[in-house]
Amino acid sequence: MKILMIYPQLDSPLGTNHGISSIAGVLHANGHEMELLHISEKYKGVLSPAAVIQHIEEAGDFGLIGFSAMSQQYEYIASLSSAIRERFPDLVQIIGGVHCTMVPTEVHDDKLFDYVCVGEGEYSLLQLMDALENGQPTEEIPNLRMWREDQPIVNKVAPFPDLDTMPPLDYNIFDMDAIMDETRGWMGILTSRGCPYKCTYCFNIEIVEHYMEDGAAKNVKDFLRHFPIEVVMQDLKRLKREHPKINTFIFDDDLFTLNKQYVQDFTRAYIEHEINTPFVVNGHVNCFDEKSSRALSEAGCIIVKFGLESGSDQIRRKVLHRYMTNQQIEKSFAAAHQHNLHSSAFVMLGLPHEGRAEIQETLELCAKVKMGRFRWALFFPFPGTAGFEIAKPMIDHEKMKGVGNYFDGSCLNFSPEHDLYLDKLSRVCNWYVNALTDWECAAIYGELVADIEAMDKETWLAKRDEMVAFDRELSDDLMKRNMPHYTIRYSNVMGVRSDYIQWEEEQLNSGKMEQAVTYSLDEG
Repeated sequence: MKILMIYPQLDSPLGTNHGISSIAGVLHANGHEMELLHISEKYKGVLSPAAVIQHIEEAGDFGLIGFSAMSQQYEYIASLSSAIRERFPDLVQIIGGVHCTMVPTEVHDDKLFDYVCVGEGEYSLLQLMDALENGQPTEEIPNLRMWREDQPIVNKVAPFPDLDTMPPLDYNIFDMDAIMDETRGWMGILTSRGCPYKCTYCFNIEIVEHYMEDGAAKNVKDFLRHFPIEVVMQDLKRLKREHPKINTFIFDDDLFTLNKQYVQDFTRAYIEHEINTPFVVNGHVNCFDEKSSRALSEAGCIIVKFGLESGSDQIRRKVLHRYMTNQQIEKSFAAAHQHNLHSSAFVMLGLPHEGRAEIQETLELCAKVKMGRFRWALFFPFPGTAGFEIAKPMIDHEKMKGVGNYFDGSCLNFSPEHDLYLDKLSRVCNWYVNALTDWECAAIYGELVADIEAMDKETWLAKRDEMVAFDRELSDDLMKRNMPHYTIRYSNVMGVRSDYIQWEEEQLNSGKMEQAVTYSLDEG
């Protein structure tokens, strides 16, 4: 049987999707076919329902239509599904993805899809396609929800798949040449699944609890799984061989540094297998030390990314459920810097119950840590998460419908004054941090911050779109004067240390372009 998988990646960086690649690997290893319709404004444009229907008509041999849904994409997917249903009433549709796992009842009750897949669904989809192809019943397939007449069927999830026995992920379901061109050679890879932490803005803990309620997992340890290191090394070699444009691997594991012994074993294998490709990992300040930093650096790691999120201990504990101290944060960044790892931090603004004082703590911590770069984002309450429940009294649902990413506005109801402040921060957060450093540039940025703080909404909106260009102009001048500062680079929500930018330019000028470029597309 052949499935058309529709994956909207709207208003987001273009890239592969590990779940879809895993599904493709399982289906192809078991005799089924899968075609991917990858929809992005950065890749062949955003397709209308009519265009999708035309594609299905021209192919003519799909036995199943699948959708992979993030919360922000669900409304678009629903419009596609309804149009497909009207034109092809007998064509079976299934939807999965994190949105379905977080709010399965809501999606099921919409009755738009024949099947709703909850959790890790590679083998449930395989069972469904086998059953449909052979005319067998589907009512008891785990992880699936469906309707039979007016009666809902809600099946429990099966245990998490064993990563030791899964076939390799098939990234070739994507247009890899186009994606590598867009990312300039950055390739995302997973070496593990799962995370033990309970951050309120994330969905991991809800997934574990669902599996435990269904009796499919005993505890969070069942969720934490690694692909065999030898399998990962062979996958990396294969990817490099098949796609020579790859120049940097990004290990997208939620928490690559969780198991310190694994870090040692992995980096040793990376060296022994002569992968010889720079890579990036996600760390956590509660499980990152000098020994891990040294091993990563020796193996070719160039960036370690940490979720700093907030400099306010109160916000971290009461809103984010991130139990760490500023001292731990400072210590982990220092460990990374000790072995010349370029450090990166995620910073979250516009959190529930967060005022200017708490934001000031975040800005001051960034100024003190002096990480290599930091990316700021506005809090988005994903349905089904604990963060959604915490933010619920503050959510403006009309605003929420129009927010496609984490950068272009908050969907929470703050005061007009705080909304304006957040908008200014979202445009030039690096200026606020620069003004708080002990660098020579602090006085310059302090004056700039005072100027924009004095602007009313009308004046600010007239000026805001000029800020990034002005930031670049100012940064070029300050670099000529050898004055360290954070400058907006690589995206409009990332502040990068100027000494790194100067190093990168030296690499480019000396012909060492590849490694310099690999740093430049980091999302965080």
